[in-house]
Amino acid sequence: MNSRERVVMALNHQEPDRVPINFGGVHTSVHYIGHRRLLEHLGMPVYDAPIIDMFQMIVDPAPALREMFHDDVQSLFPGTGSGWQLHVDPATDTWTDEWGVTYQRPPGGFWYDFKSHPLKEGTIEELEKYRWPDPRDPNRIKGLAEKAKHLYETTDRALLMQAPTGGVYEHSYWLRGVEELYVDMVTNLRYVEALAEKIVEWMLEFWDHILTVVGPYVQVVQIGDDLGGQNGPLFSPDIYRKIYKPRHRRLTDLIRKKTDARIYFHSCGSIYGILPDIIESGIEIINPLQVSAKDMDSARFKREFGKDLSVWGGGANPQTVMTHGSPEEVKAEVKRRIHDLAPGGGMVFASVHNIQPNVPPENIVAFFEAAYEYGSYPIRV
Repeated sequence: MNSRERVVMALNHQEPDRVPINFGGVHTSVHYIGHRRLLEHLGMPVYDAPIIDMFQMIVDPAPALREMFHDDVQSLFPGTGSGWQLHVDPATDTWTDEWGVTYQRPPGGFWYDFKSHPLKEGTIEELEKYRWPDPRDPNRIKGLAEKAKHLYETTDRALLMQAPTGGVYEHSYWLRGVEELYVDMVTNLRYVEALAEKIVEWMLEFWDHILTVVGPYVQVVQIGDDLGGQNGPLFSPDIYRKIYKPRHRRLTDLIRKKTDARIYFHSCGSIYGILPDIIESGIEIINPLQVSAKDMDSARFKREFGKDLSVWGGGANPQTVMTHGSPEEVKAEVKRRIHDLAPGGGMVFASVHNIQPNVPPENIVAFFEAAYEYGSYPIRV
């Protein structure tokens, strides 16, 4: 069985030969410092891995690592708008994206924080005047159809098309500001909805543009919205149901018209209470299943939602065992999560979000070794 068949079978809630594995992608990769330390630990040659997300400082891992860890997935990334180029100011360690959001990395920091946002006034008038990047800019698909076709025909990996932005909610606070959007939710819900509508209109145009060229080749399409914190939703479920859920449904409806690919939805945190709504919005895969968050236990998730949702991630708790445990403890947790989530299919094994630079490299190795060791079907206790 090849990688593509393995992933498709698992996402169809069937048992392939083993649990598919993913290492690399916007939510399943490793920080560039952690990547360098991992290569050094393994005695592998230096590899200048391209950074695929400046905000998080994560990389597209070395091909030798992906092969070693039995990666079954290849991500595809859209281009940016043709009028924008990344420029990092070395004096301030800041940069501005094509949307006008500025980021800054604090001294000694591992990733970037928000510094400023373009929608400072929070008014409908400002929103109408804002210059949106072109979702159908030809540069977004430049060479993409050829690359997708080549990978589809010459490799056996499953192809995952990555989104260019955060989700409808996430992109709202990227443009407006985190605190500002929370205040808007209390004082000006009309504006929150108007902003969400502008963003989803952009996303619908983008996905129509992208999937016209890659739709026949990809097996998975990634969208998402960080909706949960450690102990519960980040905002009222009523607001989610009123503003964001129907727009997620419009996105999934459009994606299904353009491709047969499964729809992968990224959300960190405790989202147990809105998982039925997420299912109703047309989502088929949850990433990452943050097993350390309240009510997100892997066995409970599988028991209550495993027929409707696959899990892409959930491999081990990054807040405890991955960072502070021994390799043996990492392997024990991986075995537990696979035992909870993999029976009957419905699991693609990956990290619970990107692996951070303070994770010991020997634990990363143990993590993927255990996935391969314990992931063979039938799953054994």
